[in-house]
Amino acid sequence: MITPRLEMILRHVTGNAAADIGTDHGYIPIKLAEKGMKVIATDINEGPLGAAQKNAEKYGANISLRLGAGLEPLLPGEADCIIIAGMGGELIQNIISADLEIARHALLLLQPMNSQYELRNFLRENGFCIEYEDLAAEGHKIYNLFVVRSGEPNQYKKEIDLHLPPLLYGNSLFRMLVEKKRREFEKIYKGLSAGGDGTGAARIKLLLDDTIAIERSLENESF
Repeated sequence: MITPRLEMILRHVTGNAAADIGTDHGYIPIKLAEKGMKVIATDINEGPLGAAQKNAEKYGANISLRLGAGLEPLLPGEADCIIIAGMGGELIQNIISADLEIARHALLLLQPMNSQYELRNFLRENGFCIEYEDLAAEGHKIYNLFVVRSGEPNQYKKEIDLHLPPLLYGNSLFRMLVEKKRREFEKIYKGLSAGGDGTGAARIKLLLDDTIAIERSLENESF
Protein backbone atom coordinates (compact mmCIF):
# COMPACT_ATOMS: atom_id res chain seq x y z
CA MET A 1 0.00 0.00 0.00
CA ILE A 2 2.74 2.46 0.96
CA THR A 3 5.25 2.81 -1.86
CA PRO A 4 8.65 4.58 -1.55
CA ARG A 5 7.25 7.84 -2.91
CA LEU A 6 4.42 7.80 -0.37
CA GLU A 7 6.80 6.83 2.44
CA MET A 8 8.91 9.85 1.54
CA ILE A 9 5.88 12.10 2.04
CA LEU A 10 5.03 10.52 5.38
CA ARG A 11 8.55 11.14 6.68
CA HIS A 12 8.11 14.89 6.30
CA VAL A 13 4.63 15.36 7.76
CA THR A 14 4.66 17.53 10.90
CA GLY A 15 2.08 19.05 13.25
CA ASN A 16 -1.16 17.71 14.70
CA ALA A 17 -3.49 18.09 11.71
CA ALA A 18 -2.89 17.27 8.06
CA ALA A 19 -4.83 17.52 4.82
CA ASP A 20 -4.28 15.34 1.76
CA ILE A 21 -5.47 17.09 -1.39
CA GLY A 22 -6.55 14.77 -4.20
CA THR A 23 -6.41 11.83 -1.83
CA ASP A 24 -7.17 9.04 -4.33
CA HIS A 25 -7.30 5.84 -2.23
CA GLY A 26 -6.58 7.59 1.06
CA TYR A 27 -3.43 5.63 1.88
CA ILE A 28 -1.52 8.60 3.31
CA PRO A 29 -4.42 9.84 5.50
CA ILE A 30 -4.91 6.31 6.87
CA LYS A 31 -1.28 6.09 7.96
CA LEU A 32 -1.41 9.54 9.54
CA ALA A 33 -4.66 8.74 11.36
CA GLU A 34 -3.04 5.59 12.74
CA LYS A 35 -0.42 7.86 14.31
CA GLY A 36 -3.15 9.84 16.07
CA MET A 37 -3.21 12.86 13.79
CA LYS A 38 -6.34 14.73 12.80
CA VAL A 39 -6.62 14.11 9.05
CA ILE A 40 -8.67 15.66 6.27
CA ALA A 41 -8.81 13.94 2.87
CA THR A 42 -10.24 15.85 -0.08
CA ASP A 43 -10.90 15.12 -3.72
CA ILE A 44 -12.71 16.83 -6.56
CA ASN A 45 -14.43 13.56 -7.53
CA GLU A 46 -16.76 11.34 -5.51
CA GLY A 47 -15.18 8.11 -6.79
CA PRO A 48 -11.79 8.52 -5.07
CA LEU A 49 -13.48 9.72 -1.89
CA GLY A 50 -15.63 6.60 -1.89
CA ALA A 51 -12.52 4.44 -2.28
CA ALA A 52 -10.79 6.35 0.51
CA GLN A 53 -13.81 5.86 2.76
CA LYS A 54 -13.85 2.10 2.15
CA ASN A 55 -10.15 1.85 2.93
CA ALA A 56 -10.52 4.00 6.05
CA GLU A 57 -13.31 1.74 7.29
CA LYS A 58 -11.21 -1.33 6.47
CA TYR A 59 -8.33 -0.10 8.64
CA GLY A 60 -10.47 1.60 11.27
CA ALA A 61 -9.02 5.03 10.53
CA ASN A 62 -10.86 8.19 11.59
CA ILE A 63 -10.64 10.56 8.61
CA SER A 64 -12.67 13.61 7.61
CA LEU A 65 -13.58 13.14 3.93
CA ARG A 66 -14.51 16.26 1.96
CA LEU A 67 -15.60 16.78 -1.63
CA GLY A 68 -14.20 19.84 -3.36
CA ALA A 69 -11.58 21.32 -5.67
CA GLY A 70 -8.08 21.98 -4.44
CA LEU A 71 -7.81 23.76 -1.09
CA GLU A 72 -11.42 24.97 -1.23
CA PRO A 73 -12.69 22.45 1.39
CA LEU A 74 -10.19 23.76 3.97
CA LEU A 75 -10.31 26.70 6.36
CA PRO A 76 -7.21 28.87 6.91
CA GLY A 77 -5.08 27.30 9.64
CA GLU A 78 -7.20 24.14 9.82
CA ALA A 79 -4.28 21.95 8.75
CA ASP A 80 -0.71 22.30 9.98
CA CYS A 81 0.49 20.34 6.96
CA ILE A 82 -1.05 20.22 3.47
CA ILE A 83 -0.07 17.44 1.10
CA ILE A 84 -0.51 17.94 -2.65
CA ALA A 85 1.00 14.93 -4.38
CA GLY A 86 0.70 12.64 -7.37
CA MET A 87 -0.28 15.31 -9.89
CA GLY A 88 1.37 17.62 -12.40
CA GLY A 89 3.35 20.64 -11.33
CA GLU A 90 1.12 23.04 -13.25
CA LEU A 91 -1.99 21.67 -11.53
CA ILE A 92 -0.29 22.13 -8.16
CA GLN A 93 0.41 25.74 -9.13
CA ASN A 94 -3.26 26.26 -9.99
CA ILE A 95 -4.39 24.75 -6.68
CA ILE A 96 -2.12 27.02 -4.66
CA SER A 97 -2.94 30.10 -6.75
CA ALA A 98 -6.67 29.63 -6.19
CA ASP A 99 -6.30 29.71 -2.39
CA LEU A 100 -3.03 31.46 -1.59
CA GLU A 101 -4.03 32.48 1.94
CA ILE A 102 -4.86 28.92 2.94
CA ALA A 103 -1.57 27.73 1.45
CA ARG A 104 0.37 30.36 3.40
CA HIS A 105 -0.99 29.06 6.74
CA ALA A 106 0.54 25.57 6.47
CA LEU A 107 3.61 23.55 5.71
CA LEU A 108 3.20 22.35 2.12
CA LEU A 109 4.44 18.96 0.97
CA LEU A 110 4.39 19.09 -2.82
CA GLN A 111 5.14 16.12 -5.06
CA PRO A 112 4.95 17.23 -8.70
CA MET A 113 5.01 14.41 -11.22
CA ASN A 114 6.30 16.78 -13.89
CA SER A 115 7.05 20.51 -14.44
CA GLN A 116 9.28 20.67 -11.35
CA TYR A 117 11.19 23.60 -12.88
CA GLU A 118 7.98 25.57 -13.40
CA LEU A 119 6.75 24.83 -9.87
CA ARG A 120 10.02 25.99 -8.28
CA ASN A 121 9.80 29.21 -10.30
CA PHE A 122 6.15 29.72 -9.29
CA LEU A 123 6.98 29.30 -5.61
CA ARG A 124 9.86 31.76 -5.89
CA GLU A 125 7.63 34.35 -7.55
CA ASN A 126 4.80 33.98 -5.03
CA GLY A 127 6.58 34.33 -1.71
CA PHE A 128 7.20 30.70 -0.79
CA CYS A 129 10.43 29.13 0.42
CA ILE A 130 11.44 25.56 -0.40
CA GLU A 131 13.05 24.59 2.90
CA TYR A 132 14.03 21.09 1.85
CA GLU A 133 13.86 18.78 -1.14
CA ASP A 134 13.87 14.99 -1.17
CA LEU A 135 13.88 12.17 -3.71
CA ALA A 136 12.45 8.67 -3.88
CA ALA A 137 12.93 5.97 -6.50
CA GLU A 138 10.58 3.24 -7.67
CA GLY A 139 12.25 1.11 -10.30
CA HIS A 140 13.57 3.43 -13.00
CA LYS A 141 11.33 6.31 -11.92
CA ILE A 142 12.43 9.07 -9.57
CA TYR A 143 10.08 11.35 -7.62
CA ASN A 144 10.64 14.81 -6.13
CA LEU A 145 9.26 16.22 -2.91
CA PHE A 146 9.29 19.92 -2.00
CA VAL A 147 8.92 20.94 1.66
CA VAL A 148 7.56 24.47 1.45
CA ARG A 149 6.54 27.36 3.71
CA SER A 150 5.53 30.94 3.14
CA GLY A 151 8.70 33.00 3.54
CA GLU A 152 11.77 34.42 1.88
CA PRO A 153 11.90 32.89 -1.62
CA ASN A 154 14.82 30.73 -2.71
CA GLN A 155 17.51 32.39 -4.76
CA TYR A 156 18.84 30.51 -7.78
CA LYS A 157 22.16 31.65 -9.26
CA LYS A 158 21.72 29.88 -12.60
CA GLU A 159 18.80 28.46 -14.55
CA ILE A 160 20.13 24.93 -14.02
CA ASP A 161 19.52 25.39 -10.27
CA LEU A 162 15.78 25.40 -10.98
CA HIS A 163 16.17 21.96 -12.54
CA LEU A 164 18.85 20.52 -10.26
CA PRO A 165 18.69 22.57 -7.04
CA PRO A 166 21.65 22.68 -4.64
CA LEU A 167 19.27 21.49 -1.90
CA LEU A 168 19.52 18.03 -3.48
CA TYR A 169 23.29 17.83 -3.91
CA GLY A 170 23.77 15.61 -0.88
CA ASN A 171 20.85 13.29 -1.63
CA SER A 172 21.82 9.68 -2.32
CA LEU A 173 19.53 9.65 -5.39
CA PHE A 174 20.81 12.92 -6.85
CA ARG A 175 22.98 11.15 -9.40
CA MET A 176 19.91 9.34 -10.74
CA LEU A 177 18.09 12.66 -11.11
CA VAL A 178 21.05 14.25 -12.89
CA GLU A 179 21.20 11.39 -15.37
CA LYS A 180 17.47 11.73 -16.01
CA LYS A 181 17.77 15.48 -16.66
CA ARG A 182 20.74 14.95 -18.98
CA ARG A 183 18.70 12.52 -21.09
CA GLU A 184 15.78 14.98 -21.16
CA PHE A 185 17.98 17.89 -22.25
CA GLU A 186 19.68 15.77 -24.90
CA LYS A 187 16.31 14.83 -26.37
CA ILE A 188 15.00 18.41 -26.32
CA TYR A 189 18.22 19.79 -27.80
CA LYS A 190 18.15 17.27 -30.62
CA GLY A 191 14.53 18.13 -31.42
CA LEU A 192 15.08 21.91 -31.39
CA SER A 193 18.21 21.62 -33.49
CA ALA A 194 16.44 19.46 -36.07
CA GLY A 195 13.57 21.94 -36.14
CA GLY A 196 15.82 24.90 -36.79
CA ASP A 197 15.12 26.66 -33.49
CA GLY A 198 18.58 28.08 -32.92
CA THR A 199 17.66 30.28 -29.96
CA GLY A 200 15.84 27.52 -28.11
CA ALA A 201 18.58 25.02 -28.91
CA ALA A 202 21.25 27.38 -27.57
CA ARG A 203 19.41 27.75 -24.25
CA ILE A 204 18.99 24.02 -23.83
CA LYS A 205 22.63 23.46 -24.79
CA LEU A 206 23.68 25.64 -21.86
CA LEU A 207 21.48 23.60 -19.52
CA LEU A 208 22.85 20.38 -20.98
CA ASP A 209 26.44 21.57 -20.52
CA ASP A 210 25.74 22.53 -16.89
CA THR A 211 24.12 19.14 -16.28
CA ILE A 212 27.12 17.31 -17.72
CA ALA A 213 29.42 19.42 -15.53
CA ILE A 214 27.43 18.43 -12.44
CA GLU A 215 27.53 14.79 -13.52
CA ARG A 216 31.31 14.91 -13.89
CA SER A 217 31.64 16.55 -10.49
CA LEU A 218 29.62 13.72 -8.96
CA GLU A 219 31.96 11.21 -10.59
CA ASN A 220 34.84 13.01 -8.88
CA GLU A 221 32.87 13.00 -5.61
CA SER A 222 32.97 16.78 -5.45
CA PHE A 223 29.59 17.10 -3.73
